[in-house]
Amino acid sequence: MAGSVRIVPLGGLGEIGLNMMLVESEGAAIAIDCGVLFPERPGLGIDLLLPDLTYLRERPGLLKGVVLTHGHEDHIGALPRLLEEMPVPVFGPRLAAALAEAKLRRFEIDHSVEVLEPGVHIQLGPFEIEPIHMTHSIADACALAIKTPQGVILHSGDFKIDPHPVDGRAADLARVAQWGDKGVLLLLSDSTNVEHEGVCGSESEVGPHIEEIMRKTPGRVLVSTFASHLHRIQQVVDAADASGRSLAVAGRGFEDSTRLADELGYLRAPQGGFLSVDQAMQLPASATALLVTGSQGEPRAALSRASEGRFKSLEVEPGDGVILSSRVIPGNERSVHGLLNRFAKLGATIHQGHDSHVHVSGHAYKDELREMIKITKPKYFVPVHGEYRHLAAHRDLAAEMGIPLDHIFLLEDGDVLEFDDVGPKTGEKAPVGRVLVDESREGEIGLEVLRDRRHLSDGGFVVAVIAVNPQTGEIRSEPELVTRGLLREGEGVEVLDEARDAMMDTLRELTPESRADFLEVEDEVRRALKRYFSRTRGQRPLIVPHIYEM
Repeated sequence: MAGSVRIVPLGGLGEIGLNMMLVESEGAAIAIDCGVLFPERPGLGIDLLLPDLTYLRERPGLLKGVVLTHGHEDHIGALPRLLEEMPVPVFGPRLAAALAEAKLRRFEIDHSVEVLEPGVHIQLGPFEIEPIHMTHSIADACALAIKTPQGVILHSGDFKIDPHPVDGRAADLARVAQWGDKGVLLLLSDSTNVEHEGVCGSESEVGPHIEEIMRKTPGRVLVSTFASHLHRIQQVVDAADASGRSLAVAGRGFEDSTRLADELGYLRAPQGGFLSVDQAMQLPASATALLVTGSQGEPRAALSRASEGRFKSLEVEPGDGVILSSRVIPGNERSVHGLLNRFAKLGATIHQGHDSHVHVSGHAYKDELREMIKITKPKYFVPVHGEYRHLAAHRDLAAEMGIPLDHIFLLEDGDVLEFDDVGPKTGEKAPVGRVLVDESREGEIGLEVLRDRRHLSDGGFVVAVIAVNPQTGEIRSEPELVTRGLLREGEGVEVLDEARDAMMDTLRELTPESRADFLEVEDEVRRALKRYFSRTRGQRPLIVPHIYEM
């Protein structure tokens, strides 16, 4: 009898991002990807969410390695935190390996990432893994064919079927189909764009539109996209060259990515190299273009600072053009709209996303998802990488393609799917969650800290300073109240006097013995002030008592 095989999603099923999937058998597991999720509502000092690793912590030695499908942050971003605890081998396609190693160096983690070559098998525990080249919005994306004791699991990774990729390397559908002919037990397939009919469109369609905009724009052209999208960057380079413009790079993200891409041979840089912003500003506006970081409206990025007139010598003037060659990530709409409004006030012409034909997605549309199911011919199917509605729509698509509904499993994070000689079964739950990471990137944020931060942002805080005789319980001086973010303009003494009186009325009701107990005094101060501010002002500030001996 063959050993059972378990699929344990720790992230990426029920959200877009946070991708981490365990495949487990015979006391060993591999992780497919290890990514982060960017919060839809940034704030409270939280800028990253990581997968909860409790399941692996409770099973020391279970994880034998991590296999990356590509180099996007939502697939590699949590590696530093994982490797700090579990320094297991990591494998990834060439660009993903380079990006992951650069990230690990920034975190001062000495750990190499071994390069996966398409068609070259690796062995991790009971799993034999073959990477298969796919097309996506980053170079070197791959699917994974995983031989397990129960049969072959094929994980699509993030993919699209691009008929005319910029680098000429089409998805290796022939190899995927060969696995389908041999027999695929389970297909795990990307669900991100399942709601879109037809096909996604080729990446190479974007370049001519960017070139046309550069030719027609009388002033400078600022282009922003994701810094890891080297095929898009190559098209910007080519468009600038074809339209007679010198190209500059503005922002650390593009400086780092273009340097890495040049070193690895992924990018044909402009003749003479990229200019600095200062060099570009010395040339006629009609003869320059700039790659600028910040397509999501990030306040500290170069594009936002340029829109506010505070990025080096870069000045945006009427007649300039701004190209946002990317989609707006959900949750960033307000910051992006603010960015565009500021550029519009400066007189720039804005070209954005699909409407201006300056962006195509990297994820398969319905017809491409149908093709993946058709050529793999899986016995069982699990939709991955999507919110619940995406997973449900992909389930319906698979059923339409002839897979029986009882062979399709709609899993969410923590839902365990197990295959043994009898067949598949579900029902077990693995512990999952999201680990909050502070902007300093130096530690995790607990729920208590997050709750306090939310209180501070919603209602401000009050510090109550009270001197008490620890022997007699006598309050030795007039208590002092200090507030921040609470009082409206023009308010002050009267409100604090009333709050102080309410607090003192409560303390006078205590026995001297109770007032000598500083912990009890703190509790009563919190209750009294919360009651006062809630009743009189409808506010719930954070109350911080400070009791000291006198």
